[in-house]
Amino acid sequence: MIRVFSLVLSLFAAFVSQASAQIGEARPSSNIDITVVANAPPGGPGDKLWKMFDDTVTEKSAGRLSLSLLVHGQIGGDELVMQALRRGRGNVGIVGESGFAQVVPEVAVLNMPYLFSGPEELDFVVDGYVTPAIKELAVQKNLEFLQWVEIGWMNIYAKQAPKTPDDTKGYRLRSLPYETSQVFLKAIDADVINLSFPDVIPGLQTGLIDGGESSTLMYARAGLYQEAPHFSLTRHAYSFAALLMNKEWLDSLTPADRAIMVSSFPDQAFVRKDTRDSLIVELANAEQEGVIVHRLDSMAVEPWAALARETHDDLLDQLGGEARRVYELVQEGKEVFAEEQLNKQGGLSGG
Repeated sequence: MIRVFSLVLSLFAAFVSQASAQIGEARPSSNIDITVVANAPPGGPGDKLWKMFDDTVTEKSAGRLSLSLLVHGQIGGDELVMQALRRGRGNVGIVGESGFAQVVPEVAVLNMPYLFSGPEELDFVVDGYVTPAIKELAVQKNLEFLQWVEIGWMNIYAKQAPKTPDDTKGYRLRSLPYETSQVFLKAIDADVINLSFPDVIPGLQTGLIDGGESSTLMYARAGLYQEAPHFSLTRHAYSFAALLMNKEWLDSLTPADRAIMVSSFPDQAFVRKDTRDSLIVELANAEQEGVIVHRLDSMAVEPWAALARETHDDLLDQLGGEARRVYELVQEGKEVFAEEQLNKQGGLSGG
């Protein structure tokens, strides 16, 4: 009788234990606070993207995943944003190429002057050839690279109109804080001035600099046009930022939460179109404010491009790492793109 009673107790205990485990498995995980970091200008296209990301994460997680958005430079510039991501003080972030290239120097290949001939070629090569390689390199640095967040073409702003490289000889131009910018400005024989961003407008006002290079968004939103009203669309490089996550932190999440985090930011196609549409508006607004925009056709661009392309080999030596492999991937993609364009033209003419 005692043995029967003991058996019943054992079965009951096993049943209770199993039921408790099942209940525990069904219970949603606890709330998670997520720190998002970036250095974006307030009111720019990034604000809309972050809001969409925040809203989607909140909806998919039923409010369990809570984002703290420190995306307007609250922790500092791109270099500090990258440090925060790598050290786990930030979980998710967008980092400009100067910050990303500190950790993955091969990223700077994409910003080499006159690497791409136009947006269609750029999209084809970056999506199909470069991005997979950058993903692999980022993982080695404890970073999960999700996608590019485009900034757009780099152009030259100035007090006077630089329409040809002859116009920039000895012209005091402020470079951006990375090799590709400095090498390009030297190639066009400018007097290259290294200046922190807060000092740019005072530098223009005092004559320390005559201009510099900038994306359309930064030129317009930072008020550079007020001191340097000429904007030459040299389109000598395309600027990217990157959406990154701390890989160790991401891997610590449940599969369901990981899926939410990697799928909630607006996708590459949306971001690309949204950015390019917004830059058209920014440029039009700048013209209404009195900016003199110099639109250079392919013949006008060629002298700039010829000088810039001569810098590529030396730049690759400076960048080191696997920069040459990434550059070769770019060239491979460009060749395939050119062949496809020829085939399309042949098909059209044959029809």
